[in-house]
Amino acid sequence: MKEKDIHQEYEPQQLIMYVEKEDGTYGPIQTGSYLSKNFLDDFWLKRMNLEKKLANQLVNNDISPIYYYMVLSELSVAELASRVGMHVFRVKRHLKAKHFSKISLSTLARYAHVFDVPLSNLLQIILFQDGDDLKSFYIKDKAPELFEIIQNATKNPHVAITTIKKKI
Repeated sequence: MKEKDIHQEYEPQQLIMYVEKEDGTYGPIQTGSYLSKNFLDDFWLKRMNLEKKLANQLVNNDISPIYYYMVLSELSVAELASRVGMHVFRVKRHLKAKHFSKISLSTLARYAHVFDVPLSNLLQIILFQDGDDLKSFYIKDKAPELFEIIQNATKNPHVAITTIKKKI
């Protein structure tokens, strides 16, 4: 590929590419990422919409938290079953909201380990409210005196919504 064909103006993400330069030699040039420039915003928008859709299904007791995290982790049922050390048919049952209440605490801990989330996150959705915006939020080393934490029940008896607001 030639130098003039590869160059992209995209400051946030720069790459080093080895190309044929105008003088006929090969060497490195610094350029922006074509994929980041043209597709990254679209990816994050689609990801955010998927998270909202799944959160609504979870709150309405249509899916279990296991299904929620499986989809967000981009795992197949077979992959998840392998990672938690269970048969596929058991994992498929755990994906349904009506079977979620029958899962033992030790099994939930195995799922939490696979999803790399605290066990409590399988039982709550955490939202951070900054003004009128609600965003997913994971409290890690945040000063508790700066936040107000409110928990609300949902139609799903196993899942609560935890909202964290900045104190003014």
